[in-house]
Amino acid sequence: MAKQAGLGRDGAQVVHKVLSLLKEVSASRGRGTKLTALAEAAGLPVPTAYRLLAALLAERAVERDEATRGFRLGPLLWEFGLAAAPDVDIRRFCAPALDRIAAATGDSAYVNCRSGDDALCLDRREGSYPIQAKPIAIGNRRPLGVGATSLAVLASMPSNEVDAVVDANAARYRRHGLTAERVRSAVEATRARGFAVSTGRIVARFRGVALAIGNGVGGVPVALSVIAIEERLDLARIETTVALLRREEQALRALLASEPEIQQKGSMP
Repeated sequence: MAKQAGLGRDGAQVVHKVLSLLKEVSASRGRGTKLTALAEAAGLPVPTAYRLLAALLAERAVERDEATRGFRLGPLLWEFGLAAAPDVDIRRFCAPALDRIAAATGDSAYVNCRSGDDALCLDRREGSYPIQAKPIAIGNRRPLGVGATSLAVLASMPSNEVDAVVDANAARYRRHGLTAERVRSAVEATRARGFAVSTGRIVARFRGVALAIGNGVGGVPVALSVIAIEERLDLARIETTVALLRREEQALRALLASEPEIQQKGSMP
């Protein structure tokens, strides 16, 4: 019998390894991350990571900063992105809400969505307050459950999916000073409270407050948030900020209800 064509197990594993590296490169942003750190983050031996990154460099999928020797995403992925427009443009859908939140609070407003086992920062707006929180760049990703917006996204998901994501991210949580058990506890606290709060998880002295948008947008879990220096988000201001986020969330859900085709299109990243 002829051998069945296809990648086979080894080929599929290579694909998973390459994508794990690309996700970690994406998370680094800025001037990139060095080989050893990427290998550790992706759970790969350094020689394996080096060979894969060398191939990605040759294809322009990653590039290397000559000064820092750190890897960052290359132009090929930007070119792919031009051809990969989503069925539902969540950024455009949430843009007016972000504008209003940043204007009303004076602080930074964010929207994140689920992307596999990660939260992806889709967009942000800066407010008028002189000190703005910029811990997460647009396009940055981090494990679901790390930071307020990411935690709100995770808590909005069905429990069986939460368990699968937390199990998959268990080793990655350690790099953020977390354990799977602490993330599960934070999910339960978020659900009981109705919103997520996180202090100093991404950047010291900054606090985030986040609220998920109903059942998501186009089938994708999505959350809005406000991030500010800790002193600006005391208990009293958290209450007013959550009230603002709830109004915007309700307005977005009403818009979704009036345009049901949006909910029909999307699929889980």
